Amino acid sequence: MGCGPGYFTPEMARLVGEEGRVIAADLQQAMIDRMVKKITGLGLEKKVEPHLCHSGTTGITTKVSFILLFWMVHEVPDQQKFFEEMRMILNPDGKILVAEPKIHVTNRAFSEMTAKLESAGFQISDRPSIAISRSLVLTLG
Repeated sequence: MGCGPGYFTPEMARLVGEEGRVIAADLQQAMIDRMVKKITGLGLEKKVEPHLCHSGTTGITTKVSFILLFWMVHEVPDQQKFFEEMRMILNPDGKILVAEPKIHVTNRAFSEMTAKLESAGFQISDRPSIAISRSLVLTLG
């Protein structure tokens, strides 16, 4: 979610193997276009599905095994609704990695976000150390 210009997209596409797919979603068409340009010519085009989200919903209905929320949740206006949508698309054995920048997200704000995640039905399974970030790995509760 929030693929931006595709910083993580090529490596995610390599990680999913031959049969896997990456849904690279963003609210901005310009970011989707930059992401597509970044993966073009790498032999990953068939593994990556560009997806333009709409205000208030991602519009994704495909079940997924992993969701990467890297430095983007703090920009979501209705986090509770967003997390409930993530719960609907995550496979029962799937995982979510949330990382938020310490420069924008205080401990208090991250705790409030964590409470919303738990309210949406997620449980914390790990707290990985990611440089200059506050981070969690979550599964369905």
